Order: sequence, then structure tokens, then C-alpha cells
Amino acid sequence: MTSPGPAALEARVSAACSRFGLPESGPLQLLAGDVGQRRYVRLRTWADATVVLVLYPEPASPAQERWRRIGEALGREGLRVPALLDDDPASGTALVEDLGDRDLAAEIREADPGERGRLIEEAEELLAPLRAMSREAALLNPPFDAAFFVAELAHTRRWALESDGARALSPERSAAWEELAASLAREAADASRAGGPVPTHRDFHANNLMRTPEGALALIDFQDLRLGHPDYDPVSLRFERAGALVPSSGDDRSEAVLLQRAWKVLGTFEKMLALGREVYRPHRDTALLTIRARTRPDGAWAPLLDFLPA
Repeated sequence: MTSPGPAALEARVSAACSRFGLPESGPLQLLAGDVGQRRYVRLRTWADATVVLVLYPEPASPAQERWRRIGEALGREGLRVPALLDDDPASGTALVEDLGDRDLAAEIREADPGERGRLIEEAEELLAPLRAMSREAALLNPPFDAAFFVAELAHTRRWALESDGARALSPERSAAWEELAASLAREAADASRAGGPVPTHRDFHANNLMRTPEGALALIDFQDLRLGHPDYDPVSLRFERAGALVPSSGDDRSEAVLLQRAWKVLGTFEKMLALGREVYRPHRDTALLTIRARTRPDGAWAPLLDFLPA
């Protein structure tokens, strides 16, 4: 589904303001989202406080229900999440607490090198209570499996290797890619040697951790949480976006999990660049650096390096 045009967006915001009892105030203040189809608008209340209006792409969205239920489960473990102030699934809108614009990525970029490691460690401390959450809530989304990862790597092939069909792989390179991608997906999905799957945020990177006014880190964008390999969230935090500014060897993590995640986000960022979203260029470049640096030259997935775009 495509994003609504300006007139349709304004109409949805106006209807939501009426539904939630908020004043309508001037030009829309759109907040930066990530790659999903939700839109976020900062609104003022009659008391001149701010709240965030979430616009889902369609009414009665499963993602809206998952956000509510998973957020409740995280909150029961003492984790800070945006408060759900009001919810109207019938219109695909929700009103949530405004946590401001200060995310962990900004803190990492601005911190001295010695302080950056402490910030990453602070974020990693959130994983223990996250993994203690209700399994029922963690199963609202299907667990990671090899088929899921294969589909993600097919997305990477489309956008990072074939430019959305503009330059197709030859039959020989196509077969080689498919074999390597399937092998990487199978290994990344197998958590048996790591103690079994655990609740996994899925996008546990520094842009999805907000610094609250009281000083705690809060989780956002958690509606896709599911069971996965214990290394998945840690490698997302340490090896992409601002987290990659903190030196980490990765030797204590599954190479397959690290590489699957890096190849996956490479495809996402290449798509965003193709759509004109230049803000993703440094993230794409970090993904490329991560793949090159963390692939063992004598390892099973070293041949994947031959597919990297120049």
C-alpha cells in the first residue's frame, strides 16, 4: 500500500483530532519514521503538551493490535515503552506518549569514544527483562525460521544485487547466490547450540531506543517482536547504524546471525536509497563495512563477498 497524499493525510489527522479530542493546530509536524508504512504526527493537547498520533496504513491492522499487546507484556517486565494514551483500531489510529527526539544513536554519535561503550552496555541490559517477557506475547508473530530469512535475503538480492530487476544475475551466479543464501538462512535460524530461541525485538538498534525525560531508555518499534536466536538483537545493536561506532569483535557471536542481519539490512537500505531516501546512505555504507569486516575469509560464506555491490 502506498503512503497517503498530503490531502488524505491531513484528512486523517483532522478526523483523529476530532476522535481524540485534540485541537487542530497549523501545519502537520511529521516525525521521522523508519521503513514501515506507519506515519507519526506530533500534536499538541489543549494543555499545550505534546503527544504522537500514529496512523496505521489500514483499519484494524494486526500490527496495531500487536503493538498494544507486546507493549503491555514488555511493560510488565519493567521495560519502558511509550504509553498508549488512546487507541482506535477501527480508524487505524492511536495516540501514544511523546518521548521526544533524543535516541541512543544521537547519544552515541555525540559521546566520547570511551563513553560510547557504556551506552551500548546500557542498551544491552534491556535484553534480560525483554527475554523474560510472556511467551504468549512473543508468539504473536511467527518465530524466525530459515524460510523467513531466505525471504529477507531474496529482498536483498532484488534491491542490492539486481537493482529491482535492472541488472539480473546470470544463471550461474543466481544458483550460487541461492545456495549460499539458503545455507546462511538455515544456520542463522538454528538456535539449538545457543540454548534455544528467546524473545527478540527484531530491530534492536540505536535508533529504536529513546532517552526518556526521566533518563531511562525506552523501546519503540517493537510490534514485530518474535522468538529468535539469542545473538540476533546483540548483533543488530553493535554492528549496524550508530552502534557500529563502538569497536566490537563479534567473535563471541554467531557469524551466520551477524551476516544474515547485515545482508538483510543492506537490502532494506538499498531499497530506501532507490526510493530517494538519502538519509539511509550512511546506514547502507555501515552494512557494507560490516559484511566485509565480519565475514571470515576461510568461512562458509566468504563466497558471498563476491556479490557485494561496488
